[in-house]
Amino acid sequence: MGRSELTEEFETGLFRHPNGRVFIRCEFNPEEPVWIDVSGDSWSATYGGTQQVFDWSKIDASPKLISSLQDILKDRLRTNSPFYLSRCGLSLRKFFRISTDMGLVLGDSFALLDTPSFLEIWSNLTSFDRSLIRSIYVECAEKNIAGADYGLAQEIKDWKARNDVVQLRDVVQWNPEQGAFTSAEWEIVRGFLEKWNPDEHPHIIASKIFGRIMTETLKRPSQIWAMPKNALWEVPSSDGPNEYFLRIPKAKFQTGARPGVWQITESLGRAIKEYSQIPAIRILQERVNRLAVLPGRQGTPRWVQHGQVDSHSGRTCLRTLVRNARLISPRTGEVINLTPYRIRHTGGTAMALQGIPREQIQEILEHDSPFTCDAYIQAVGSDLVPALEKATDRGVGEVFAILSEAYFFKGTITADIGKKAITIPTVNLHEPSVDAPPMPAVVGGCRKQGACTKHPFWACYNGCPYFLAWKDADHRKSLDYVESELTRWGKAEGGRERSKLSKDFDRIAASIQEVVQQVEAVKGDAAE
Repeated sequence: MGRSELTEEFETGLFRHPNGRVFIRCEFNPEEPVWIDVSGDSWSATYGGTQQVFDWSKIDASPKLISSLQDILKDRLRTNSPFYLSRCGLSLRKFFRISTDMGLVLGDSFALLDTPSFLEIWSNLTSFDRSLIRSIYVECAEKNIAGADYGLAQEIKDWKARNDVVQLRDVVQWNPEQGAFTSAEWEIVRGFLEKWNPDEHPHIIASKIFGRIMTETLKRPSQIWAMPKNALWEVPSSDGPNEYFLRIPKAKFQTGARPGVWQITESLGRAIKEYSQIPAIRILQERVNRLAVLPGRQGTPRWVQHGQVDSHSGRTCLRTLVRNARLISPRTGEVINLTPYRIRHTGGTAMALQGIPREQIQEILEHDSPFTCDAYIQAVGSDLVPALEKATDRGVGEVFAILSEAYFFKGTITADIGKKAITIPTVNLHEPSVDAPPMPAVVGGCRKQGACTKHPFWACYNGCPYFLAWKDADHRKSLDYVESELTRWGKAEGGRERSKLSKDFDRIAASIQEVVQQVEAVKGDAAE
């Protein structure tokens, strides 16, 4: 349906079709406005590869009260995401169902609502429902409609929609089915996605391309599916391989902003070009003006009628791909559960492991709030250490043992430590000395030219490429030192602070253990 078919009613701001249907122009994304059909009881719109519907006939309220609510939502739908349409329907149905179950028949207005009854309804709503219902009630009170009480509206403004700030639990708890992948799982997934040939079914090739774009950009699946067919940008180079970039639309509250430009590897850039030459892919790209498409295994896929691949189809294609290939997780012994959000969780956790600041993680993952990224930072630390130790008898540092060494020790094992020695106080937890002061022990050296601004010992083991780990040093004494410092600081700090400290200590211990293993390997090779 085009704009030319509609006539704008300037008094209401609505648009009318010659067949009598009435529409709202939703400019959540000004570059791609969506027409929302608000005719009759069933409001609907096609957006994000799915049909968004709000059926007012399922709301247990009087026509007069429904009319007031419709007026409010018509204004909101002009600027909110079309997803808001179906979410409003679910929340309002729940609100009126709960009030009815309480024996509270609202009739034509909210006049019967008081603080106790509103609080009882509130306790049975989700955080999103609470925020939505509160905002509607407050707006009704401010406009003096639907019998909403202004005093009650001011009171509920101070109520917390969330009982507490809930982190991404699957991430923080390293859920083996929903949280971040371990490095071993990650390498299996990436290696599989990067292997494809033109003889494979276009559906399989498209699924792998979608997965690869996600692993390199870490964007939301809705952003990947929304890329226009010309989103790939190739920059020629005169002295090396060409560079490739993707123009990726924004999502959520950033929708409508200028698309971000994200560099991808030459390998992926070439793969996308080859993928776009496959006839079944190219036909769909031309039809829906999308770079990432998903051919059906038989006939035209259902998502085409909605203009782009929907989130459910995207999740299903990755899961089916891995299930058919029988990719087994070394951690669970079961088929890997590959989902778009596990890929994002893994990328966020990997960045946190490398010490990337929260704000930069937020920028890459495009979260609306930097505090959402705390889940990734929490996941690499010791909020879960006690549980893991209890379940596996692991000690300090062992929580990270399954992760790649690339995250931690990045120095060199050597017999020559140079002129800049790195020392630690000698601490032996297993054979403690009697009132003897700690004696320094040399664990390595530094090959950096000039002054080093990082903390000696801690930064050395923790990923510094200039660290020369002495192969003849007893690095287990470094572990003793870390454990003693953890105990000392643990007694001095409490609660949240202790959790933060434990993360740092545990990560350093994992690095030291990696050095111990590499030293033993070097000595073993020399003995042979």
